[in-house]
Amino acid sequence: MLKKSFVSIFVLAALGAGVPAIAADSNFYGVISLGRAKLDANAASVDRFNVNNGFTSSQTASDTGTNGGKVQLGYSLGKTFALEGGYTFLGKANFNSFTNAGVVGGSKDASLVNLDLLAKIPLNETFSLLARFGAYSWQTRSDMPNAATLGTTTVNDYGFNYKIGAGVQYEFTPKFGLRGEFERFNGVGNNATTGDSKVNQITVGAVLKF
Repeated sequence: MLKKSFVSIFVLAALGAGVPAIAADSNFYGVISLGRAKLDANAASVDRFNVNNGFTSSQTASDTGTNGGKVQLGYSLGKTFALEGGYTFLGKANFNSFTNAGVVGGSKDASLVNLDLLAKIPLNETFSLLARFGAYSWQTRSDMPNAATLGTTTVNDYGFNYKIGAGVQYEFTPKFGLRGEFERFNGVGNNATTGDSKVNQITVGAVLKF
């Protein structure tokens, strides 16, 4: 579902921007990045879910901080602006619920597809500042405590939100560069399960021009 959504929104945006046929000097480029995301499972949301689904008491502790990354396809709209879209994985957060029936573990993982407008501000011929604003479609998979089995039940949640970001990019050659970025995702998840998290992600990635 997420991949189909991305394909649709990116194609429509590219057509709207008047993308010409790919020539020898293509404006397309790719980005592959890895980093850390501050994803968590909201303890109050998990406790509320547990009490509403068979437990008589619940106190939850969640970890934060997980490996993340993204793969993006970009199209330059000139020297200053570009469209970027792709897939981002925000990692997995684990939690333990201390209930009346014992300790039951669970988890939340999150991924999304996005479409962003990127501004590139050159400081010299090789070094630039980056700023971005975009929208995304998120999906979370939450393994929630099950009072009947003392195991877990999987719940999938979906939604849309917006994000902002900033970073730097250094171009070693006209075809290859490295970038570091900070991004703020303003809502990922559902308060009825593992919570609506505001997620920060820091990544370092390679930029490859086609």
